[in-house]
Amino acid sequence: MFTAVWKFAVLPAFALIAGQQPSAPAAPAATPTTAPAVSATAPKIENQESFTVVGLTVRTNNAAEAGGQGQIPALWQNAMTNGQLEQIPNRVGEGYVVVYSDFASDHGGEYNYTLGVRVSSADNVPAGMVKRAVAAGKYAIFQSEQGAPQDVIPALWQHINSLSPQQMGGERAYRSDFETYGNITDPSSMQVTAHIGLK
Repeated sequence: MFTAVWKFAVLPAFALIAGQQPSAPAAPAATPTTAPAVSATAPKIENQESFTVVGLTVRTNNAAEAGGQGQIPALWQNAMTNGQLEQIPNRVGEGYVVVYSDFASDHGGEYNYTLGVRVSSADNVPAGMVKRAVAAGKYAIFQSEQGAPQDVIPALWQHINSLSPQQMGGERAYRSDFETYGNITDPSSMQVTAHIGLK
């Protein structure tokens, strides 16, 4: 069990970090071995209501995380191995949510990275955790292919960061972006949906 949990904790974190570097090629271990991991079609644009996530957070930036030695892998590993997220009350649905918020500038600056779960109420936030409100508004929605996280997640973020505002469906707002992970049954084959806030 701990081996599977460790893989689930660390692989997504490394994949996320590698994928958020806007001008970097895929990480050496993250070269896709199959067809492109993201559809070339235009993103789906939706207006979404605000919601609240409770979880664990770090303040970081892509440069600090690029080598895989940043704070995000440890955050995933600690959350998964200690079962901290399972203790959050008022949970809504299955799976996990990652919220990117409090951007200092754009994807090159600092941001808060919060790994948690969606909740119906944040009245009883466990000690050591935070609540994050995902801003209501227009979001461009992208979905990765199903596959190894070290392949599909970097490909998804590299695709997102390569798009012009016209291709994205608008300019990025840098208020809140978020990712959703469904109920993970196989940590070596995952799919993530990224929601990119637009102005």
